[in-house]
Amino acid sequence: MRRIVFACVVLGLTLTPAAAFKKLEGYFIAEQACEAYQSKNRQTNPGNVLTSPRIAYDIKGINKQGGDYFQIQVDDAPVTQLRWVSTSCGVHVMDAGTVTVDPVVDTGITPVTGGQESTDNLLTLSWQPAFCEIRPGKQECQDLNSGNLPHTTRQLSIHGLWPQPKGNDYCGVSASVRNLDKPGNWHLLPAPEIDTETADALAASMPGFASFLHYHEWIKHGTCYFGDGGADEYYDDTLYLTGLVNDSAVGDLFFNNVGRQVSGAQIRAAFDDAFGVGTGARVLIKCTNDGGRTLINEIWLSLKGQITPTSDLGELMLAANETGMGCTDGLIDPTGLQ
Repeated sequence: MRRIVFACVVLGLTLTPAAAFKKLEGYFIAEQACEAYQSKNRQTNPGNVLTSPRIAYDIKGINKQGGDYFQIQVDDAPVTQLRWVSTSCGVHVMDAGTVTVDPVVDTGITPVTGGQESTDNLLTLSWQPAFCEIRPGKQECQDLNSGNLPHTTRQLSIHGLWPQPKGNDYCGVSASVRNLDKPGNWHLLPAPEIDTETADALAASMPGFASFLHYHEWIKHGTCYFGDGGADEYYDDTLYLTGLVNDSAVGDLFFNNVGRQVSGAQIRAAFDDAFGVGTGARVLIKCTNDGGRTLINEIWLSLKGQITPTSDLGELMLAANETGMGCTDGLIDPTGLQ
């Protein structure tokens, strides 16, 4: 591979119909840091190898005509130097010396007329160190495990705010944009229209911001929220509710028990203490398994009622239906791969 001034002639992929691997010549120019998989199906990545922007890699082929993964050679990769990388991560070129063409993206979202602001929602919050045990190659996880996101070990992080019932998503979103909504392609999605203040707050409260999670959450869930203020209101409301949780006994419970086992009953009791008796019964606890350890990964809060900048979180929760506890016991994972 060789470093280049970012200019190259893009080779249009005019492949004939085929069902199997298609050999290609030339180079793959990475436009961003993306995972380089040993197995694209299992998404295994020995060494947590990432492509480097503005680097040319020898290209070997594409998984099939119109496929979604290039096979490239990463000279210093452990286990195998042949790696799979998403086609959305960069471009295939014949000559690594001239001009690039940016991908064309459908930027249109047609607002659904007459939609009423969602009053039935799930607020989903993550414990980021647990998530990063499973996806250590993601940019936000590399940052976290390198000690660059210390605040994520002191608070729950935003996953999303999901209008209910389940399946109420992609409102007014074209099929072409929906087809782009895959983790490796989130940077290609239309950007949510949010102001600088909201973007700065999200970058701190949603570590997945580094992987364009906020693009995905807006496209899939936010478009069905129907707040008058669009994406900015959707994320301001999410930030407001998340702040209430983190500034309460619930946030204290997580922060004070890093590295310890915590029961679902303890988490629910913390909600009862902070937001009123019965709110804990509206909290679903999600866990993940990591090498035999059970890690508390997320908490899901059921909410009913319109969310405003002065909403009482306890009232919103008590208006919702009770839910099962889910995970009954798990570890509050510390930062770093365990």
